[in-house]
Amino acid sequence: MAPVLLTALSTLNYRNLEAATLSFPAGVSGIWGANGAGKTNLLEAAYLALTGLTDAPRLEVLVRAGEREAYVRADLFQGGSLSVMETGVGRGRRTTKVDGVRVRGQELPRGSAVWIRPEDSELVYGGPALRRHFLDALLSRLSPRHAQMLTRYERSVAQRNAALKSGENWGLGVFDENLVTLGSEIMLLRRRAVSRMSELAAENNAALGSQKFLGLELVETTTPESFRHDLTRRRGEEISRGATVVGPHRDDLKLTLGDFPAADYASRGEARTIALALRKAELDLLRERYAEPPILLIDDFSAELDPQRRQFLLELAASVPQAIVTGTEAFPGSALELRASAGRFLPELEWPEHLQVQSVTT
Repeated sequence: MAPVLLTALSTLNYRNLEAATLSFPAGVSGIWGANGAGKTNLLEAAYLALTGLTDAPRLEVLVRAGEREAYVRADLFQGGSLSVMETGVGRGRRTTKVDGVRVRGQELPRGSAVWIRPEDSELVYGGPALRRHFLDALLSRLSPRHAQMLTRYERSVAQRNAALKSGENWGLGVFDENLVTLGSEIMLLRRRAVSRMSELAAENNAALGSQKFLGLELVETTTPESFRHDLTRRRGEEISRGATVVGPHRDDLKLTLGDFPAADYASRGEARTIALALRKAELDLLRERYAEPPILLIDDFSAELDPQRRQFLLELAASVPQAIVTGTEAFPGSALELRASAGRFLPELEWPEHLQVQSVTT
C-alpha cells in the first residue's frame, strides 16, 4: 500500500504565517530558525488541515491579527490518489471540505498525523482533564463510533448539569438513561484501548532507556454495571453541587512509574520520556488501525537535551514515510531543509543576504 504523504500545505491569514504554499517530499523535512519564527504555528496548521483537530481555546486565536478568517489546505496523497482537505476558521465557526465537498470535522482521515510537542509533559503533571482529552481524542481517531458517542454523552452531561443547577430534578431519569447507555459503552471502549496502549507505552518507555516500569490504569468513578445505581445513590450530592459527579467524564488515566504516581515522583526528564512513550503508542495504535503509518510532526526536537531521547526522535522520524521536524538547529539527514523567519519558510540559499532571522510572537 502506498504511504500517506502531505505533498503541499497552503495557509492564509493563519497566526503569524505569511500566505504561502509549501511542498514537502517523502522522508524528513527539517525546518529550523529562531524561537518565535512561526515553526510551531506551521505544524499546528498542518495538524489542523490533516486531522481537523486543534487545541486552541477559541478558533479566532488562529486568525492573523486584523483579519476575520484563516484558511489551511493540505494536499494529501493517499491510497494512490490525491485528496484536498481545506479548513476555514473564524470567530466561533469552522468550515471543512474534502475535494470541494463540505464535510463534518470528524469525517477527515484523523489517522493521518501524530504531533509530538514539548508541552506533552503536561500529560504527566497536568490534571485528569488533560489525560482524558488525550485518551478520548485518540479513541475518536481510532473509532468514529466513539467520537459520536462521546459528543452525545457530553451533551447529555451538560443538559443534566443544567437541570441540576436549575432545580428541575423531576426529569433526571431521562438524562440518566442516556448517560448510562452512552457512558457504559465509552467505558468499555476505553478499557480495551488502555489495555493495548499500556503494552505499547511500557515497551516504548523501556526503549527510551527507562529502568522503571511505566503503568497505565483507568481510574473510574463508576462501572458499566453500577453506573445507574451510583447515579441514584449520589443524587443528593449532585443536587447540592449542581453537577454530575460520576461517569466517564470524571475518570482519569493514571500513570505510574515504578510503584509510584508519575505526577508526584517523575522528574522532568522522566516526564518527557513518558510523554514520548505515550505519543509513540498513539502512532503505533493508528498504524495498527489503518495499516499505514501517520505523518509525523515533531516540534522543537532541539529542545530535547537528553542524548537517548534525541536519538529516539531521530530514529522515529526516519522510521515513517514522512516527517516534518522543527528546531532551532537543522535536523540531521533531512530530505528538505527550510529556514524559518517571521512566518516565512525558504531554503537557506533563497534568503536575501541582508535578511536576518527575526523573532516574533507565536
